[in-house]
Amino acid sequence: MPVDRPTFSESWYRVAELKPRLRSLVQSYRQRYRGRTWHVLRDSANNKYFRLDEPSYHFVGLLNGKRGVADAWKICCEQLGDSAPTQGEAIQLLGQLYQSNLLDADLPADSEGMFQRFRKRRRREVGGYFMNLLFSRIPLIDPDHFLDRWLAVFGWCFGPVGIGLWAVLLAVGLWSVAGRAGDLWDQSSGVLDPGNLIWLYVCMILIKAVHEFGHGFACKHFGRQSHSGGEVHTMGIMFIVFMPLPYVDASSAWALRSKWHRAFIGAAGMYVEVAIGAVAAIIWSNSTPGTFTHALAYNMIFIAGVTTILFNANPLIKFDGYYILSDLLETPNLAQRSKDYLYYLVKKFVYGVRRPRDPSHSSGERFWLVVYAVGASIYRVFISVSIIFFVVGKLRYLGVLLALSGVIGWVIVPLFKWAHYLLANPELHRVRLRAQTATVVFFVVLFGGLGLIPAPYHSRGEGVVEPGRIEMVFAGADGFIDDILPSGTHAAPGGRELVRSTNRELEVERRRLMAQRGLYQAYYRQARSDEPAQAQVVLGQIQALDEQIERVDQQLASLRVAPPFQGVWVSEKADELRGAYVRQGEPIGMFADTRLLVIRVTADQYVGPRIMRQSGVGSTVQMRVRGRPGDVILGRVVKVSPTARRELPSAALGYAGGGAMAIDTEDQQGTRASEPFFEVHIEPITDDDTPRLHAGQRVITRFTLSDAPLLTQWWLTIRQVVQRRFQI
Repeated sequence: MPVDRPTFSESWYRVAELKPRLRSLVQSYRQRYRGRTWHVLRDSANNKYFRLDEPSYHFVGLLNGKRGVADAWKICCEQLGDSAPTQGEAIQLLGQLYQSNLLDADLPADSEGMFQRFRKRRRREVGGYFMNLLFSRIPLIDPDHFLDRWLAVFGWCFGPVGIGLWAVLLAVGLWSVAGRAGDLWDQSSGVLDPGNLIWLYVCMILIKAVHEFGHGFACKHFGRQSHSGGEVHTMGIMFIVFMPLPYVDASSAWALRSKWHRAFIGAAGMYVEVAIGAVAAIIWSNSTPGTFTHALAYNMIFIAGVTTILFNANPLIKFDGYYILSDLLETPNLAQRSKDYLYYLVKKFVYGVRRPRDPSHSSGERFWLVVYAVGASIYRVFISVSIIFFVVGKLRYLGVLLALSGVIGWVIVPLFKWAHYLLANPELHRVRLRAQTATVVFFVVLFGGLGLIPAPYHSRGEGVVEPGRIEMVFAGADGFIDDILPSGTHAAPGGRELVRSTNRELEVERRRLMAQRGLYQAYYRQARSDEPAQAQVVLGQIQALDEQIERVDQQLASLRVAPPFQGVWVSEKADELRGAYVRQGEPIGMFADTRLLVIRVTADQYVGPRIMRQSGVGSTVQMRVRGRPGDVILGRVVKVSPTARRELPSAALGYAGGGAMAIDTEDQQGTRASEPFFEVHIEPITDDDTPRLHAGQRVITRFTLSDAPLLTQWWLTIRQVVQRRFQI
């Protein structure tokens, strides 16, 4: 025997004289996975499944309730040779069968203590419901008889004719919304409006009910074709973030030999969901916007699309995509075995455990187990944290409860189990000191490296490019605009005027004043010789007229606006203003010097003070233009606002304009941020090789702060997120 599979076990005497047998309700099905023959055992009482390889099934088959374990093992060794299970593997197999409630045996006290009791497993399952508040299930009814009755009506949907019609329906649905992606996106902003939530939930219940019946009918259809499996005995309510949704247990598909049939059963829910979405798309495209039918059809499109992509089709969480991937890879129980394989690697190569159980069955499986374990763990944490933050935004105290549950379930409980394993698990009785030492060294190195070694610390902010010098141009007097320079035209002093207007009333007023001045001038010449006192009065009236004429001349001059400096004239309404009447003080446009640019960057209230203390004026930053990530532009900080503010430099930096800053929901202009921020002015450092910036562009700026350990950086980030989300 190979060294890693010792033939004998020191615990063999405890089970050698036992005479167990499989329970009478257990059914078996033969399967092929990755070129190997396997046998699936099913307990029809609780619809649980257990998989055995060929040698293990041969050993279990010899246990008939009259033959002892030792005798069965000897026969197995004589018939299978080195392929027969070892004594240790036989003990482990008996323990797993007993734990799964598939084995019928009267065990003595010492043997019973070797196996985990069924009630312990039940306690673990019940505890799992409380530890996993985001996803839980409650079985309610047995739909098997209902599915049998209606299979003749709906079963054809999963055959060649049904698939062909499904493809045609999908094509028509896609064609009906082709070219209307903008309308679909615009309408998504109103999906979560309070008035639509009740209808959104009603649509979700209806679609998910049909989704689950799709699994059930597909399981029945392919089970009847293969004359094995196909029973569906459990249907109930599944709570996702406390939202009740229907679910059906179609795990009897494991008994089907064809992996394509099993994969189709896993995809059957999405199959019918997409069909509903296609019908809804046709109705949506042919209904009038603003009507109830139009809104209801969009809700169905949204549910059939978004939930399918984020949840059902995603193989990293245990929904439809997970079971489809497991069947196609021929790797049953992928999630648990992937975690067990990581544990196996740690036990074998770090702790030095002798003969740990390897959950993989081939070299090809090992790669998938590692990839899936890492990817699924990251995604589960990501989606769970995202859900918690979403709930916090709607129901604060419920979100806090979910957060506490997550900390307990993802951090405290695993650490407690790990500590218990290191201190008391008999698997480590020969290498316990090595395991404990390796664990302590790992945590010391991990937290020492993350908590003590300084690392580069960067922060980002979004900004908008603006001219360094801008002057707003207003109407200097009432009048009609005769000529206005087209927007975007370059101009300079002494060149063409920006705006030229006329005011007939002012011109008539000036002529009237000039005529009146001439009359008073004649009076003054006559009175100067005849009545000197009266001449002084007339002179005062002439001076008053001169002041009025000067004011009118100034108003007439203001009707012509010349460029104040070299730059670009910007007026969005230039074509509309030509020939229009404008009032004094009305904005017409602006004149900007684009040779000198400044980037106005928003830094949140946590980063802004650090920029002032650690970077400061004169520090160099890196910038990238949004949409051109390959171009790196250097800049120099020239100003940091001393106090926080809320008015954004540009609406383009807010959510409404496609920016990253959350805006106040009560602000109709989209320029008032929901939280205070600090404004940083940056001057680009340009040369011949630097990509040219243009006014109006948005840039992402990276600020370099003082080095800090990664643990410190993460703690600050987490604290900021918690403070922002929980408003503390």
